[in-house]
Amino acid sequence: MKIGLIRVLTLTDQREIDRHGSIIERVFSGLKVTSCCIEDHPKGLYDKVSEEAAKPKIIGLAKKLEEGVEAIIVSCVADPAIVELKEMLTIPVIGAGQSLAAVSRTLGDTIGVVTISNEVPGAVARGLQDHCLAWAKVKGVENTLDLKEGDIVGRAASAANGLKNQGCDVIALACTGFSTIGAARKIGIEVGIPVVDPILAAGSIIANLIFCREDQYDGC
Repeated sequence: MKIGLIRVLTLTDQREIDRHGSIIERVFSGLKVTSCCIEDHPKGLYDKVSEEAAKPKIIGLAKKLEEGVEAIIVSCVADPAIVELKEMLTIPVIGAGQSLAAVSRTLGDTIGVVTISNEVPGAVARGLQDHCLAWAKVKGVENTLDLKEGDIVGRAASAANGLKNQGCDVIALACTGFSTIGAARKIGIEVGIPVVDPILAAGSIIANLIFCREDQYDGC
């Protein structure tokens, strides 16, 4: 069961490009992920300007992937180009943002969102609607590259604890860079409530979509 995954951070090391796909393959053993990344975005997507600039590049990669895969994941919680791709392609296209919101809402009623931006990404906000109780930005982080600097997990856990103290019963990590560093499990242990990883959330949506086809899985 072949899945295409598009990274919105420009990388040259194929092992790094494959990292999010490897996470999905490790947890969902029936999925095989082919990963690629867009060009000219060394800091990833971190504002509306960078998101808009990335859209045609994401669309171009998705069109190239379409013939060889059964579904595509865009590995960014802003879900750039998702609306356009759903209209263009004949296979399912899943955004990390909408997946994060869906899984978070399943796990609780009052969601706290940990971000690296100055607002909750639009796709996450739309998915959570009035279930988003509060949000917090990780201190000292402006783009996904900053997630590799210093005690990021500690700072993210501090933000998550602040949201828990406000009454949140689930924490949504609103950047796929948190998946890269394996933050969800560590933060979950620290705060003691469910913490949702956006890449695993997207993987779970894909797994349910594909495994429940009659020709793939007799148990549905």
